[in-house]
Amino acid sequence: MIIDAHAHAAGNYSNAESIRNMVRKYEIEKIILCTSPKNITDLQAPPNNLPLKKSPDSNYLLNRMLRFAYTHFMKANGDGNKYVFELKNKVPDKIIQFLWVNPLDKGHMANIERNIREYQPKGIKLHQAWDSFEIGKIEFNTLAHIARSYKLPVFIHIYSKKETWRLLQYIRSNPDTVFIIGHMAGLDIFKTDRSHLENLFFDTSGSDRVQGKDILKAINSFGYEHVIFGTDTPYASIDDQINKIDQLNLSDNVKEHIFRLNISNILSL
Repeated sequence: MIIDAHAHAAGNYSNAESIRNMVRKYEIEKIILCTSPKNITDLQAPPNNLPLKKSPDSNYLLNRMLRFAYTHFMKANGDGNKYVFELKNKVPDKIIQFLWVNPLDKGHMANIERNIREYQPKGIKLHQAWDSFEIGKIEFNTLAHIARSYKLPVFIHIYSKKETWRLLQYIRSNPDTVFIIGHMAGLDIFKTDRSHLENLFFDTSGSDRVQGKDILKAINSFGYEHVIFGTDTPYASIDDQINKIDQLNLSDNVKEHIFRLNISNILSL
């Protein structure tokens, strides 16, 4: 069994029937689901032939493209958090909701505690490629304080190296807030202070931008207990994301921790 700790309500996870089919096909124990960008449910994976280096840090360049597309081409399609909540009610034994929050959105921030009480999410999702908030500014700090007060982990997609260094400083100063880094971005930066980052975890998803060698680097630097399986559906193939871990010749115990136990422990499932 696996727990998909990084997924969006789009593509194969866009409706209850498709989710049930995926659960059966891949023996998925739980899906940690957040909204897709602007609640667009028919999103497709971006092309893999982009001239990007196959490494986690290539996400920094990709982020510029994503932000441009999000700002200029994507149209809003309703309340994504509400849509995920409705999916969770249809498949309650499989879906765990993470609440997507834009710290710069006054509506999000004004209603965040009400939404936490109503939707009962298990975590917060932040995405700097879509939302241009900055680490360390009052908007981010306020959000992180709320997450900490509700004991919710923060899953974050980081925009740039500069923001990664800022996040490193914040995490180091706030050891009681759990952070999960999407796509292992900034792994080499976080390695510089790994002894003080017990509250830091890394997600394995990332199409071909996160390779087996990157997962091994995270394991060797932080321990296998800090690596969490995710697919980033619909942006990557779930088969590819499973296979790149299966091909690493890891012990059954290590694979079980990555595929399900680590995120289960974080969320007290």
